[in-house]
Amino acid sequence: MSDLETNVIYCGDCLVKLKDIPDNSVDLIYIDPPFSSNRNYVAFWQEQEKRHFEDRFENVHAYIDYMRPRLIELYRVLKDTGSFYYHCDWHAAHYIKALLDSDYLFGYKNFQNEIIWYYTVGGKGKTRFARKHDNIFFYTKGKKHTFNGKDVAVPMKSGTSSFGGRLETDEDGRKYRLVYGTKNKQGEAKYYKYYLDEGKIPEDVWQIESIQSQDKIRSGYPTQKPPKLLERIIKASSNKDNIILDAFCGCGTTIIEAEKLGRKWIGIDISPTACRTMADTMEKNFTIKEGTDFFVRDMPKTAEELRAYPAFEFQNWAVNALGGIASKMKTKDMGIDGKLYPIEDIPKAKKTGMDLFGDMDRYIPIQVKRTDQVGRPDIDNFETAMKRDKRIKGIFVGFSFSKDAEKEVRRIEREEGLVIEMITVDKITEMQMDKRFK
Repeated sequence: MSDLETNVIYCGDCLVKLKDIPDNSVDLIYIDPPFSSNRNYVAFWQEQEKRHFEDRFENVHAYIDYMRPRLIELYRVLKDTGSFYYHCDWHAAHYIKALLDSDYLFGYKNFQNEIIWYYTVGGKGKTRFARKHDNIFFYTKGKKHTFNGKDVAVPMKSGTSSFGGRLETDEDGRKYRLVYGTKNKQGEAKYYKYYLDEGKIPEDVWQIESIQSQDKIRSGYPTQKPPKLLERIIKASSNKDNIILDAFCGCGTTIIEAEKLGRKWIGIDISPTACRTMADTMEKNFTIKEGTDFFVRDMPKTAEELRAYPAFEFQNWAVNALGGIASKMKTKDMGIDGKLYPIEDIPKAKKTGMDLFGDMDRYIPIQVKRTDQVGRPDIDNFETAMKRDKRIKGIFVGFSFSKDAEKEVRRIEREEGLVIEMITVDKITEMQMDKRFK
């Protein structure tokens, strides 16, 4: 549809962003929402940034209440010929299945599969059987939908008993099995010929290994899914130039695989950090450029919008906006929230056993405060941190600075030779807008 912008990453709550997408406009939707797991996740983004994913839901009923209006919007934007995949685990799977079966959503008759994603890695069970799978519910919106079974066929080994019966050879030397089907109206048995070299359509149990800490593709996102999983879903349930939507995009595996497979895509995530990381990954993996080949929309622009973000998200935004690297420590950071490195010092590759910036001494420390006004005590603390790290220049980001703070900054420069640059949030957003429209 001409009204629908594709190849775009939206930053914000999908409940809000989905309302701008027209009815019946998306071919395939895959979502992997945060589970109602009562767990705290810690993720390392690109090895320089640490971020906490805290439990968002009081109980499973709160989780369902959160998902219901978002699923209604997702159902609305899906085409009548479209497919929908909901990825979840044991915490809420049965509740989600009942919700998706509702008459105002997909309904029981449009349920196609419960796919079991099985993986072998992970902990061993001590007081119960080890949990080694996730659930993926596959629904369609109507009777007609795309299913490219041959595109996701898996190889069959010679001598396999997957289809039973004796292995035959045709006149061209191709091996096949005759598999008994249903009888026709005349009561005659029907047989299907399955060729070994064509493989077979996967069953509803998929053994695909999860992302491991040593894997090169690991982004640090706590629930990152393996590319092969998304590749199979996208190949099976869409065609070239179809539109793929992921409304909880995380580190962007869905849109990366969609781009690889020649599909159009839309990604949505509430985290500015996630959206920024996705954009960087897209540029790194493909010969495409943000602002030309794809777009990032609705990143926080005003002080009011930024005040609503959690402290760690605000800190990440400020440090990244200045071109710095956020500190790995979000508590007990010793007064330094990030570091800005001279671009000429940045190495092209990291050394074994060291972070990308671990062997560099030249940097400008950054301190970020989300309080309404930065005061004299805040400047004093940052001054102490700078002296401890033997820095002569630093950057302090805040919404505003008191007169006492400004006075102290001038005194420090005059009497001690330390330069603290005070930058307001409004100044950063202005710089971002200027850069965007150049």
